[in-house]
Amino acid sequence: MGSYHGPKVRLSRRSGAPIAEVPKHLKREKLTRPGMHGRTRPRQTLYAEQLAEKQKLSEFYNIRDTQMSRYVRSSGSSDTLTQRLESRLDNVIRRAKWARSIWQAREMVSHAHFLVNGRKANMPAIELKAGDKITVKEVSKEFLKRCIAEAEEIGAQQPPSWMIVDKEGLAIAINHLPQVDEVKYPFEVDYSKVIEYYTR
Repeated sequence: MGSYHGPKVRLSRRSGAPIAEVPKHLKREKLTRPGMHGRTRPRQTLYAEQLAEKQKLSEFYNIRDTQMSRYVRSSGSSDTLTQRLESRLDNVIRRAKWARSIWQAREMVSHAHFLVNGRKANMPAIELKAGDKITVKEVSKEFLKRCIAEAEEIGAQQPPSWMIVDKEGLAIAINHLPQVDEVKYPFEVDYSKVIEYYTR
């Protein structure tokens, strides 16, 4: 999913779940498939259910299938999988409400606006650890303030408890790695089906 550049709402309509936590994805009337029969979804096979769960999760984090496969096969449990996905640098920027969506957060990281523990970071897949600190490059601070203001305009929720966000000082500290019950999705996630899809 890292290379997808098409209409983002199409992802939500295909899966029937809001992939991004922004108003146009959260409108239920827009989550039906295109066409006159879009409001009804055919009965799915077990494989189709597993595929749908995998797609929702990979699209929510904006990562490719090969990356998701590596995460699942090397994690071993839903707790570890959640921690690895949530601790990605682009996702941390999204969860801190410094970006409107995961796509914007990925672009901001790729353009090297951030420092991790004082060092340049431009790879969205960097996995952060407890105690890590994210700061903003001096030349990027005004740009980031505008991004934060835009994110607040869409009614962004408070950042999760596993990170400490200093909006004035433009810094994020990772308090601890998140547990499954600390992670909030705009849809239901069945981790067992995701794991079954890659281990079948």
